[in-house]
Amino acid sequence: MKQILVMMAAVLLLGQSVLAADEFQEKELTLTNYAKWRDHVLPRNWELSYRRLPWRTSFWGAVIEAQAKDKPILFWAMNGHPLANT
Repeated sequence: MKQILVMMAAVLLLGQSVLAADEFQEKELTLTNYAKWRDHVLPRNWELSYRRLPWRTSFWGAVIEAQAKDKPILFWAMNGHPLANT
């Protein structure tokens, strides 16, 4: 059953990518298709919603604030360059 669900998800994703590829048959950027490409690559509002979160850059400051408000902390740490240029 799990394999069927994975296969169905893969088919749906493939279908979406094919539909998106049909939208941009012109691969070369020209003055006539510039606005279409610009609108395609600019992030949507929902893709920028993480910016509205009150992120903290100081871990200890976040610990003190979380204890005062009785809230959990999401600690996100990564090793290496964010663009995988290590």
